[in-house]
Amino acid sequence: MKTLITARFDKNYTDMLETITTDYEFAGYGVTGIKMPVPEMKEKIKDVELLISEFEDITKEVIDAAEKLKIIVCCRNEAFASIDIEAATAKGIPVLRAGGRNAIAVAEHTIALLMCVSKNMSLTDHLLKYTDQLTNVQYHDNGGKRAETMSEWSMDPDAPFALYGGGPEMYGKTFGQIGFGMIGREVAKRAHALGMNLIIYDPYVSQEQMDYLDAKKVDLDTVMKEADFISVNCNVVPETVGLISREKIALMKPTAYFVNTARAKVLDYDALYDALKDKKIAGAGLDVYPVEPIPAGDKILSLRNVVLTPHLAGSARDIVGHQTEIVLTDVKKILAHEQPKFICNPEVLK
Repeated sequence: MKTLITARFDKNYTDMLETITTDYEFAGYGVTGIKMPVPEMKEKIKDVELLISEFEDITKEVIDAAEKLKIIVCCRNEAFASIDIEAATAKGIPVLRAGGRNAIAVAEHTIALLMCVSKNMSLTDHLLKYTDQLTNVQYHDNGGKRAETMSEWSMDPDAPFALYGGGPEMYGKTFGQIGFGMIGREVAKRAHALGMNLIIYDPYVSQEQMDYLDAKKVDLDTVMKEADFISVNCNVVPETVGLISREKIALMKPTAYFVNTARAKVLDYDALYDALKDKKIAGAGLDVYPVEPIPAGDKILSLRNVVLTPHLAGSARDIVGHQTEIVLTDVKKILAHEQPKFICNPEVLK
């Protein structure tokens, strides 16, 4: 089976690959870090039977040029971001995806963002490294006078302990989650391990499916009103676009923290900015934005009570191994006439 691999590939799975095919070539993004252009893909794919891609655009044009293509694999959670699934389905070609490849990475990043913003880690790190605000000061000694030298930061009202300490513990607090899919479940496991009480909004998941984490299935308003920490972990579908609206954000506690490592379209960013600026909520951690990269001078950059990362939540060195194993396992299932776990168009198997 002639195979083209333009995805990042963990060479530890070469033996597994060679149980499928020994006629394979690595090219494109997985080799150069740059997506192969569509015209080049059209030429490259003409006699390919199995395509394993990651970020290349597999358009209808590319699929129509593939005269022998039998299986398309996308090493992403959301294959539709790179693959024209409708065009593949029209030609009877199954499209596989690497479901859950970065679920652990996103879950860890989510908890890290909440810790950073609620405990002022990122802010104080920046102040120490890039300003003298916390270092070029003299604090009172025990006699009430300014000390000329000191061996530790003081308890003065203008010292770091008073200004930036006092954030909430996570233990015993209410963790509200929006979405309980593969990523959401990994986030919930970590929140549960920290001793938090879980309330979850996901209309497609039953209470019984949450019981193993002692979680409670609730409606969205309950999550927004009762949670001390809120995490968005749902997919973008018509029902979730704009789900976290200005009205929903207004329900949050003034002491609550919010994190979004899902998709920007789920959230009203102007409303979140206003709530943060006016201290209507305590803080936020964000990894996704309406415009990426964030434009220079964007108002969100001016806030001190928000921690920002540049769409990194789904990135970890281990993910290449995860996606390689996931997709090769499903390719082997298809070739053995078994049902693959992560298929975007199961109707073609009929």
